[in-house]
Amino acid sequence: MNEEYKVVGKPLPRIDALPKVLGQASYAADLILPGMLHGKVLRSPHAHARILSIDTSRAEKLPGVRAVVTGKDFPGIKFGLMPQTRDQLPLATDKVRHYGEGLAGVAAIDEDIAEEALGLIKVEYEELPPVLDPVAAMSEDASLVHDNMPRNIAASCKFHFGDADQGFSEADYIREETFSSQRVNIGFIEPHAVLANIGSGGRIILQASKQSPYVTWRHMARALGVHPSQIRIIQDHYTGGGFSGKHDPFDLDFAAVRLAQKTGRPVRIVVKQDEVLAAYRQRHSKIIRLKLGIKKDGTLVAGDCHLIAEGGAYACVGPFNIYIFGAFLNVPYRLPNIKFEAHRVYTTKPPCGAVRGQSIPIARYAFESLLDMIADDLALDKIDIRLKNVLRTGEITANGMPITSCGLEESLNKVKEMLNWEERKNQRLPGVGIGFSCGAHPSGVRLGGHFGSTALVKVMEDGMVSLIQGATEIGQGADTVLAQMVAEVLGLDLQDVQVTGEDSDVTALDSGMFGDRGTFWTGNAVKAAAEDARRQLADIAAKKLGVEAKDLVFENHRIFPAADPALGIRFIDATRKAFYEKGEPIYGRGSFSAPGIDVVDMQTGKGNLTPAISFIAQAVEVQVDKETGRVKVLRSIAVDDCGQPINPLTLDGQIDGGMVFALGQSLYEECRWDEKGRPVNSSFADYKIPGTLDTFFQMDTSHVFVPDPSGPFGAKGAGEASTAGTLGAVANAVADAAGVRIKELPITPDRIINALGKEEK
Repeated sequence: MNEEYKVVGKPLPRIDALPKVLGQASYAADLILPGMLHGKVLRSPHAHARILSIDTSRAEKLPGVRAVVTGKDFPGIKFGLMPQTRDQLPLATDKVRHYGEGLAGVAAIDEDIAEEALGLIKVEYEELPPVLDPVAAMSEDASLVHDNMPRNIAASCKFHFGDADQGFSEADYIREETFSSQRVNIGFIEPHAVLANIGSGGRIILQASKQSPYVTWRHMARALGVHPSQIRIIQDHYTGGGFSGKHDPFDLDFAAVRLAQKTGRPVRIVVKQDEVLAAYRQRHSKIIRLKLGIKKDGTLVAGDCHLIAEGGAYACVGPFNIYIFGAFLNVPYRLPNIKFEAHRVYTTKPPCGAVRGQSIPIARYAFESLLDMIADDLALDKIDIRLKNVLRTGEITANGMPITSCGLEESLNKVKEMLNWEERKNQRLPGVGIGFSCGAHPSGVRLGGHFGSTALVKVMEDGMVSLIQGATEIGQGADTVLAQMVAEVLGLDLQDVQVTGEDSDVTALDSGMFGDRGTFWTGNAVKAAAEDARRQLADIAAKKLGVEAKDLVFENHRIFPAADPALGIRFIDATRKAFYEKGEPIYGRGSFSAPGIDVVDMQTGKGNLTPAISFIAQAVEVQVDKETGRVKVLRSIAVDDCGQPINPLTLDGQIDGGMVFALGQSLYEECRWDEKGRPVNSSFADYKIPGTLDTFFQMDTSHVFVPDPSGPFGAKGAGEASTAGTLGAVANAVADAAGVRIKELPITPDRIINALGKEEK
């Protein structure tokens, strides 16, 4: 870690900590405007049915109801990630494709009346066969979710790097296994909420709980048939978690807008948590057939993978989800030859989108599990086989991604040291197991269209600084990290920097908060903006002091020559000279769009999608009760390489939080449906996520410091990388403890007991 920094690299309290702790933070559900109406969304009770008619007349006549809208109130323009996968309308019109799909919206003077009105809307359906199993969905005679998509395949990709056939022919040992992962809910606590209003000239003003407001802005403009400039999207309130589940516009957003247009009054819609868990974005379930070829000494030589990803009723980010699974099969290891084929399949379940880590944690789960199985077969040490194959700085992966910085070897060795592995590997109690895994994650990706970040640093006449940027604070600490960068460049304290919320009329455009891009992409833009402001102030100070601007240092609210610290002026005095003498307030401008990054071909896998990659090595220790199958986590170790940490305190929280987030998918979480496609566990009473009592184990987090040459202050992403290794480490630990391998997530007690029973037979 660079010890010369004054603000960067320091574990400072988050700037949003106090209002959240004191209960003063305002969220989308807290927003109120004069004359505001309350909205509700009517949802389908069927997973798959043709809509024959919708009669809203009785609801419209209910006293207190001010408007009702259906899909017919929209222009019929579909939206989605890419032109070829635009398949979703604001509200269903021809048929419903999953339980809970939005059909109509109601606005009334209070929530009770709006709820009552929903019961007065009469919908006639023709039920269709539900499509629940992804393999069956691809059969020629399966019921089609979308009539124009044969075999229910939403997207496919197929690529081959190196020569896998030749690689397998040179391998000393080959093993192939099939793994599966389940659907899981995202689990943020704040449900979706929106407040829509119509401004002067009919302009739409939208305030909602979003993590990428500009993504919502673009999709909504398209589906509403208006220019983006006709929508103003504001997010100056807090967001109660996102984990990639709050990028898209949803039925409630569209309904609120149309209801506001019909009534001329603001409309707020806040959905209930059971609606979120039953009908909104989830993580894809996957079936993975993976084959690896290896030399006797543990050197990986070839891989072959076939993936089926079940993604629900609409494509969403499905093409990218299956692509990045394949792209990160051979990262963080050196795998010179690889084949990959994948299909993203429609079913009549809720749409799946991005979830923390995208599909990388699942890819690593399958790979790390099979790698451990091979290590057992060949009697190789579990850490040594990983050290044998780790990527290093300066290498290029088989699919063309340059490794600009990599501290994974150091991370693995640190895990080994923290665990005291050489002594412990043969000295464990019965039923206790240790599992290892490595992971990696891009520090932001480029998917096409506008993919960049911009920031403005406004120096105010009292010496305070306003940071204007478009990255969204969703609880991950982005505002604090970005403010630390500004303070470091300008020689100020963190408290001197104010961070504004997003407003499409005011703040700078940003692609969004996803894929670990905030610190790297927005951070580079923010650093450049602060440096631009610094150059302007340095010119003013240099003239005052009679020195060269390039020789000036900004530190402790002063500007002075490096050679003569006593000669200098206060930061505020330079600011005032800009205002009062030049009449030119200081505005620093910066933008960043990573050079040399490709818009990847998601079908062939060609292209370098990221400017940098973060790495993590993990170990998990568990105890398995072979009588009950219960798994108790005893300890987790995570050592990450995210370059130069900007705020180590926040970083530790991200790593620990990512581990617990993925622990839920490892051991507890699973979305379930009945035979008709209706959810059976759409509440937190029935859907198990890790709670406080599940985290009473030792969590050891550490870091290695390998600054990335293109990261701001050498930093890379960390929040999503933190989930990349947990699933594999837990699966390997359970196998080590129980003596049986569970290849289906979640690893529940009944699956362990069944596997142990089969072993005994």
